[in-house]
Amino acid sequence: MKRQNCIMRILVFSIFMGYILPVFPQYTIKGLLQGTEQTVLPYASVRLLRTDSTFVSGTVTDSLGCYHLNQVSSNDYLLAFSTIGYKPQIIPVTVRNANVTVSTVTLESDNVILGEVVVKGSSFIRKEGHVLVIPDKQQVKHANTGYDLLYNLMIPSIDVNKRTGEVTTFGGSVSLYINGEKADYRDVQSLRPRDIINVEYYDVPTGKYSGDIAAINYVTKQYRSGGYISLDGKQTIGYLAGDYNVGAKISHGNTSYSVWGGYNMKDVEGTHTEKYESIYFPDYEVRRNRLTGSADNRSNQQYAQFKISNITKKHNLSAQVSLVRDDVPKESSNDQLAYSGHYSLNSHSAEQKKSESLQPSVSLFGNFKLRKNQELEFKVKGSYTQNDYLRTYVEDEQNSLSDVNEDMYTIEFSGKYTIKMKHQNSLNIALMHQHNISSSLYVGDYDSWQHLWSGESLLFLTYSQKWGRHLNLVFSPGMSMLNYRVHGNELQQYINPRLRLNLVYQPTKKHQIRTSFSIGNSTPQRSFLNDVDQTIDFLQIQRGNPDMGTVKFYRVGIVYGGLMGKFNLQGLLNYTGYIDNVFAQYFIEGDKLISTYRFGDNAHQLTANIGLSYRVTDNLRAKLSGNYMHAIVCGATPMTYNNVGGQLDVNYFWKDFSVNLYGGMQTDYLDVWTLAYLKEPAVYGASVSWSHKGWYLEVGTENPFTKHARYKEHADYGVYKYNQVQTSRINQQTGYVKVAYTFDFGRKTSRDKNDVDRNINSAIMKVD
Repeated sequence: MKRQNCIMRILVFSIFMGYILPVFPQYTIKGLLQGTEQTVLPYASVRLLRTDSTFVSGTVTDSLGCYHLNQVSSNDYLLAFSTIGYKPQIIPVTVRNANVTVSTVTLESDNVILGEVVVKGSSFIRKEGHVLVIPDKQQVKHANTGYDLLYNLMIPSIDVNKRTGEVTTFGGSVSLYINGEKADYRDVQSLRPRDIINVEYYDVPTGKYSGDIAAINYVTKQYRSGGYISLDGKQTIGYLAGDYNVGAKISHGNTSYSVWGGYNMKDVEGTHTEKYESIYFPDYEVRRNRLTGSADNRSNQQYAQFKISNITKKHNLSAQVSLVRDDVPKESSNDQLAYSGHYSLNSHSAEQKKSESLQPSVSLFGNFKLRKNQELEFKVKGSYTQNDYLRTYVEDEQNSLSDVNEDMYTIEFSGKYTIKMKHQNSLNIALMHQHNISSSLYVGDYDSWQHLWSGESLLFLTYSQKWGRHLNLVFSPGMSMLNYRVHGNELQQYINPRLRLNLVYQPTKKHQIRTSFSIGNSTPQRSFLNDVDQTIDFLQIQRGNPDMGTVKFYRVGIVYGGLMGKFNLQGLLNYTGYIDNVFAQYFIEGDKLISTYRFGDNAHQLTANIGLSYRVTDNLRAKLSGNYMHAIVCGATPMTYNNVGGQLDVNYFWKDFSVNLYGGMQTDYLDVWTLAYLKEPAVYGASVSWSHKGWYLEVGTENPFTKHARYKEHADYGVYKYNQVQTSRINQQTGYVKVAYTFDFGRKTSRDKNDVDRNINSAIMKVD
């Protein structure tokens, strides 16, 4: 009897262990998800459930609506599909000793716009490698652009300036993507919030985002029919500025056509600057007080784009042409100068600058599904830029002239091959190259012809390995090669290793700890390499340095992310070391002070950031962030500085109305490149918006009770030091009015992203 009981216990234990530690073969479930208009549904939620609705595993569809569930045992299951804007659906599926291909599943539209969909539970979902943020009803309804929506999401540690389009984290600028493609300001500005399915936030970027400090990827809907016409305008009050745009798109089947254009302008008067300078020549000292009595800055820009796209289950192809024109017809100042020290006199100076740039470009993009687990992507872009720059400087009876004409040719290429392997492991190979050729003719004080060509190639190999459910390693070695040559100088060539290592521990779905280590390099701006002389004034000359190399950096960081009910918390601690950094440099040459750039010495930054967002109610949201930075610059004159900052943002939604309040502390910091200490004043503001059907109206103000916000800056370079205080109408008591309208025809169509790259290429040495 005892023997039978022992055998029975062993049998029961074996059955139990077999249940919790399966040894049966594992299979794959795959399929395609689409909408009622045969529209593929990318990044939709797919959950595998037992017949009693117990969760087994989950995934999201890829950019073409395909999904794969791996390591599935033989059994009867339920597949649950859901995405914003469509009714969820559950279907049965049976796995019996073979891989399963599910027939195409079609989700029915919920017949309401995205803004009417309510997302229950947390909108922050911690995924492998990133945070998935799902916009809810209120956040979408009360946003008109991609920036508005990103601000409303209140992602901890992310600061969004809706006015300027700057998206930053404490480590620097956040890179923006749309469906995995790099985007610029106008791309995100033109996104319709109701077309955005979700937002992916890569706080410790890996893979294709590994070169970024942090990355935001907007995932949008893709429609196959219908079209829209959109109009929007923004007018600033307090100084003259405007931004006006019109766009249209039509889709038919797999192909869509879009055209987009716009105009913006700015006219700012009343900028006042007080600058106190000391120049130490070998045998004497010159002190100068500069008072800017009046300054006038006018600029405008026009841009246009035409794009055609074709999307199928096997590929995503697009081609576009764009044109950007920048015009700065007037940038002037009139100063009163008081000299002392070696000599004493009072004088008057006048500076006039104007510039014009024209840049047409053509780009091709392709993404191909080679097999179920392999993908190939490429992008080619070519552009030509014509730049004209004119500066005159007059001080009493002395005159200075610089007239520059530049032709620049740029070609960019990137290719990426990805293969997905078993157990959610993957291998990625990426190759990128950028080539620039610049030819500049300088006429004036220093006649010169400058020819610069540069090329940079990057090669990355990224491997992702997962151990169990809680631990993931991403190993990404790479190499960069930089070549450049300034006419008349030796060829400069630099080869640098690159490496990024991330170890991610996720004990639960709501908590994650990441440690990262990276080695990289950056290249100096092209204008820094131009060795032409430019007159600043009759004591100072600005000059480039053609012998600068690459800046190497080392970065170690740890990030914690936690989801606790209505709270979303993120904490970051990061160290960055810059080796052979590029610094501003001043030295005496005869009776002139030379302003240039030097290559060498090191800089170190220790940063800490904590961000907390809180969903008080469905209508009331808040975000609080705080940061600390410790900066050290090594060299002949070591420099150290500490900075503490913080910001509070509050949103309240009520029916068609939204109210926003925000405020940020005064910030003091050391710029580890210019070696200047800067103090920026506190910023605060408010806005009220109204959204109804296709209309959007917003009024807002910034610093409404501040009349004299001062930006302070000072630096000491040994032979030269200065102290500067500046006030401007842009930074105090301003307001704005924004109006937008979108007309849809046919079936609903997502707004195409605007791919116009509005960053004008130039290697001209300009006087700042």
